[in-house]
Amino acid sequence: MSVTSRLPMVITEVSSKVQFPAKLRGTIIEKWANYWKNLFMDYRQMIQDLRTDIQDEPHKALKYTTGLVTAYLLAQANPSELDFKDSLKRFANEAALVSEECQNPKAYGHLRYLETCYNQSVIHYKSLGIASIMYTTEVNDTCDLYKAHCKYLKPTYLSFPSRIVDIGFMGRWWNMYIKTTNYDVNI
Repeated sequence: MSVTSRLPMVITEVSSKVQFPAKLRGTIIEKWANYWKNLFMDYRQMIQDLRTDIQDEPHKALKYTTGLVTAYLLAQANPSELDFKDSLKRFANEAALVSEECQNPKAYGHLRYLETCYNQSVIHYKSLGIASIMYTTEVNDTCDLYKAHCKYLKPTYLSFPSRIVDIGFMGRWWNMYIKTTNYDVNI
């Protein structure tokens, strides 16, 4: 008999042997002990069921495990706002070293737009777990104009995709990477 199959019997034997003193019966201490005992038994039963499910359907278990590991690795490689700022500064510094005749106007314009958004504090970061987005708003958070408070002037949810500046996935900000790949080639 294996250790895992003997464990439930040992726990039930120990729990039946352990008796609370008469003065502690019906108190919060006994309820607390029963809660933890029941919680442990529930998780033990869940693990046993999981083991039998894995043995019955190993291909399904492999698919779920692969999916969970992939999601975990993508979440670990999810870029942050600091990564975005770092990439922006790095590309802007590299583009500044190229003469104006050789600069790609689209790449340079995109970098200038992002810098302007940062200067106006209208660019924001949102992490979605396995991916991140950078998006712009019309006014910054500290703006106290009527436009910032009027519900009729606020952007709709349908306009949100047009305000997305960049998408971060697998450790890279893709829009910035694509637009600045040939920053030194004037097209």
